[in-house]
Amino acid sequence: MTDSDDIVKEFLVESYENLDRLDRDLIELEKHPSDREVLASIFRTIHTIKGTSGFLAFSKLEAVTHVGENLLTRLRDGQLQLNPEIATALLAMVDAVRQMLMRIETQGNEGEEDHGELIANLTRLLQPGPEGKSVVQTPKRTAGATGQPLQEREHPPAVEEGAASSVVQTEAAAAGGLSPAPAQKTPEAAAVEAKAGIAAGPSASDSTIRVDVSLLDQLMNLVGELVLARNQILQFTNSTEESGLVATSQRLNLITSELQEGVMKTRMQPIGNIWSKFPRTVRDVAMSCGKRVRIEMSGKETELDKTLIEAIKDPLTHLVRNAVDHGIERPEVRQAAGKDAEGRLFLHAFHEGGQVNIEISDDGAGLNLEKIRNKAIQKGLITADQATRMSEREIVNLIFLPGFSTAEKVTNVSGRGVGLDVVKTHI
Repeated sequence: MTDSDDIVKEFLVESYENLDRLDRDLIELEKHPSDREVLASIFRTIHTIKGTSGFLAFSKLEAVTHVGENLLTRLRDGQLQLNPEIATALLAMVDAVRQMLMRIETQGNEGEEDHGELIANLTRLLQPGPEGKSVVQTPKRTAGATGQPLQEREHPPAVEEGAASSVVQTEAAAAGGLSPAPAQKTPEAAAVEAKAGIAAGPSASDSTIRVDVSLLDQLMNLVGELVLARNQILQFTNSTEESGLVATSQRLNLITSELQEGVMKTRMQPIGNIWSKFPRTVRDVAMSCGKRVRIEMSGKETELDKTLIEAIKDPLTHLVRNAVDHGIERPEVRQAAGKDAEGRLFLHAFHEGGQVNIEISDDGAGLNLEKIRNKAIQKGLITADQATRMSEREIVNLIFLPGFSTAEKVTNVSGRGVGLDVVKTHI
């Protein structure tokens, strides 16, 4: 793998993490439009992706993020107020960027789609400036250290400009095998950084490293072999009175146990890593269903093995979508029943009896047993005679049958009868 490949791989990993953060931050900003700190974080993230994609000559990626950054600039400067339409457009930009990153990862290019409709929509949301001029500008280009085009930044604040320059200088130096020159800061930029605590010490990235999961699996297998060898030695030392050998085997036992525990901890991840995607999921499904839903989470720090985290991600996502679509009523129905127009979805994870429990609940109307019974008879899944003899729990369990759905019509969210049966099978 060349230095250039390494830089692209690092860019992809960091950008995926940035996009996940953008999803969370945009949902949070929509709830609290006046939160300047969250808005600044979103702006910095988009600015970083745009700057690095320009350095790596990903022009389509740069074009999409460029227009998105212009829109964020207007929001940051108070010339625009965040509304659902702007939030939806920015989230669509995040989806487009994620799609292009996946193509870069699998195909080595950004794909054929030009995202012209998205760019036009983002541009439309930009109101004319004070002098009637459009905010969108044609980016100027200069040659980078590797001969690749670099975009000249459009009016970023001093602190973001300095950060982006550092990224570009470091990556250009890495490609050429040189030590990066320190970024020059103006007194104003230095003051801003000092105030923000940027220069106050090492960042979180300085104290962490990324490790491939396959390497952790290999270490886990080696530790497993070591445990077997340890057990054989302990069994042998039980039949000997050699004090030196007994003491050494006990020491080996202690070290092996600590090593095994340490390696297992490296595979543990907080369940919040997958829950962090659910606020975006809830927002999208609620908007498509004409509902208002707030998600509340507790126990996000509860840890699970990475393999389990990946295995339950899709089933949990489907349960969340199902709760919003089927469980929580429309605002007018809730108000007529004396409820708050905004529904609530609860996610709770906790340790109990050596196991991790995950609960997903909502404050909706609950399951309509009569509707479930009639739908099952209508679809021929049970007979009318069977239905009269079924207990409430047995009727509830009908929702896990393949092909079963209580939706009145097929939509992009539900109605196909493919869902809870797959969830149950996976779990």
